[in-house]
Amino acid sequence: MKTKKVTIKDIAKEAGVSIATVSYIINDRKDQQISPETRNKVLQVINLLNYTPNKAAKSLVTNQTQSIALYCAETGSFLEKAEQLTFIQKLSAFLHTKNYNLVYLDNHMIQKYDMVDAILTLGIDNTSFHQIGELNFVPIIALDGLVNDPVFFQINLDWQHIVELLDSNYKDKQYTLVSLPIYNKELKSYLSSIFKQIYWLTQSNLALDDTKYLVTVNQAIKDFYENSKSIQLIPKFTDTYFEKLFQTINWAINREQIENHNILI
Repeated sequence: MKTKKVTIKDIAKEAGVSIATVSYIINDRKDQQISPETRNKVLQVINLLNYTPNKAAKSLVTNQTQSIALYCAETGSFLEKAEQLTFIQKLSAFLHTKNYNLVYLDNHMIQKYDMVDAILTLGIDNTSFHQIGELNFVPIIALDGLVNDPVFFQINLDWQHIVELLDSNYKDKQYTLVSLPIYNKELKSYLSSIFKQIYWLTQSNLALDDTKYLVTVNQAIKDFYENSKSIQLIPKFTDTYFEKLFQTINWAINREQIENHNILI
């Protein structure tokens, strides 16, 4: 099947700007006043759709390095750090099987880092995510966050499906989701809207009521309360999760024109 050639009109439509604005940006016109935000948005779309009409745009697509970078949400909580370390270890081992290396970046010091094929962000807020997006022109994928920007892929658990399964399993019994803090406000708000009860577990508030039906997707919580029989773990970082993540990485790196960038697992 022949792939449809991307045009400058497609870029303008996706970025929400005029065709002239796109032309000015890809031709690096210095005589036009274009805001940094608009320029970055257009360049991200050019990068996403792999639009390469000239040397200026071609320079945005680099040779693959077989490396993936990861930003994690900044935290001082030992449970959150344990959860992040579990993810990092599993992701690193999985990428190794795909001949990729993992580079960990400190979210406290957001910087330009284009020396990788793609950047993943885990659980960070939208402000930090877009800071990373403005600095880098490699594909950026949000994990555990609702960025809701068609330029970027986002990967989240299929929370609605999880709620339906729990409602079916517990029937008329009331259960509580026990979760580590979520820094992406949009995702936190969404979870609060679909779960009847959520207990946000913090380092200063570790007491759990074992008389209740408790569920969690956080391995660190399950491990910390290993003697509690009331906590049901819904595994999050499964083989299916990493395979879907890698497929999304490939889509992003190869600038595949995927209609839905909201990936649910």
